[in-house]
Amino acid sequence: MAEQKIDFTRSDDRINTLLEYVQEIVDLSSLAALADWDQQTAMPDGANEVRGHQMATMSGLVHDRQTSPQLGELLKSLEDVVHQPQYSDADRALVRDTRRAYDFAVKLPRELVKEMEIARVDAFNTWVKARANNDFGLFAPKLKKIIEFQREVADRWGYKETRYDALLDAYEPGFTAAKVSALFEPVRDVSKTMLKRIQQSGNKVDMSSVSGQRFDVEKQKELCIKALKAMGYDFNRGELRVSAHPFTTSFGSPFDVRVTTRYQEDYLPMGLMGALHEGGHAVYEQGVAPTLVRTPLASGATMGVHESQSRLWENIIGRSTAFWKGQFGLVRECFPEQFQQVSAETFARALNNVEASLIRVEADEVTYNLHIIIRFEMERAMMNEDVSVESLPSMWNAKYQDYLGITPDSDANGILQDVHWTSGFGYFPSYTFGNLYSAQIYNTLRKAYPDFDERLAGGDVSFVLNWLRENLYAYGTIYQPEELIQRVTGEAPNPQYLVDYLTNKFSQIYNL
Repeated sequence: MAEQKIDFTRSDDRINTLLEYVQEIVDLSSLAALADWDQQTAMPDGANEVRGHQMATMSGLVHDRQTSPQLGELLKSLEDVVHQPQYSDADRALVRDTRRAYDFAVKLPRELVKEMEIARVDAFNTWVKARANNDFGLFAPKLKKIIEFQREVADRWGYKETRYDALLDAYEPGFTAAKVSALFEPVRDVSKTMLKRIQQSGNKVDMSSVSGQRFDVEKQKELCIKALKAMGYDFNRGELRVSAHPFTTSFGSPFDVRVTTRYQEDYLPMGLMGALHEGGHAVYEQGVAPTLVRTPLASGATMGVHESQSRLWENIIGRSTAFWKGQFGLVRECFPEQFQQVSAETFARALNNVEASLIRVEADEVTYNLHIIIRFEMERAMMNEDVSVESLPSMWNAKYQDYLGITPDSDANGILQDVHWTSGFGYFPSYTFGNLYSAQIYNTLRKAYPDFDERLAGGDVSFVLNWLRENLYAYGTIYQPEELIQRVTGEAPNPQYLVDYLTNKFSQIYNL
């Protein structure tokens, strides 16, 4: 990407005034994110009810500022001039993103925003209990309320074809259900084809080194911290905690970016790969230019681009033999007894086992996108009123049988496995967008460094992070996804890179 100015034009008082507006909004939103972090990592159960009201109040305050008439007038004034050459790309993006948030917000009444936040917190707390007790019936009324709110939001935002399009656009601007379906088709086809070829080959991956023996949780945490440091995650600006569902959060700047994972004592990849996944999100956030701090630009371009980095670091790099040749000493330091006689090649191969499974976050690269396509199809059906809440478990189970040839043994491992629906809809497709983008970015990285594997095998990871910071991370949300991918890779998003990556990698691993 050609170097661009990553700063705002301070000579225009209107830009300075706009910055004051958005910085206050970002500060309030960051405090809400901090409350959410606390809720998911440390808050006592007894605080659940009051936390919902606290976060609803914060949402109301943010909504008031996002819908200020003065802000609308200021945006209109800047939109008349910001296209001129004396303004920076950061200025134009600030006006664009603030206008987008303003337009979304003014269409939602303040009371609706508060009611939705109370419902979200209530739904999250109920989901935790329902999943622990394998009781979809407990969660169903809360999900029904979330669905009703999401339909109302879509109706208020507006759409051309289906309600779901309005929700998709909030995460990946310009995308519709029809466009997503077209992009996902070749990914779905290669995923089903590769799964079938692997199953028919009869070839197996030896998982004994990473599964079925005891891995002390404290030692797992130590390994996760070392692996995160190896990939460049800065613990002076972050921390690692445990949560029911791994996530990453930041607070309006690259100076405080936190991650979580979860551990399983007899399955090492649960915690380790979860940490690398969230670490990919985190190094992206930590790599944003400091000049964008406390603005809506101090984050990933879109959820899909964000997922491209978690998938790049977790899968393409983090499951590669070259990476573990360079980092296997960390594994042996933490688990000398388990890995003294295991090679880096055997360890990496174990991380690439392909098997139809029930749990999305544990899915391999070949089957992962099928999990996403199932969720995409179900969300679209819920928004379009094509399915009742009560029949969702049976619909879920039928789709798993159709796409993956397996049926969930419980609602906890089926319809209740993801936390995302407590917050709304439209997010899940971002994961497959991320896979599409990551394969294309990886192709460009390999062209930039013909000795890519040799560098990784030698223990050098910094060259990857430095290239990503320079070409992608620093720009935050200045460029929207299609333009950003064009700038980074030299062409528009192209699913063929993912198709080729999956085919070549797993044909080699399974000797197809």
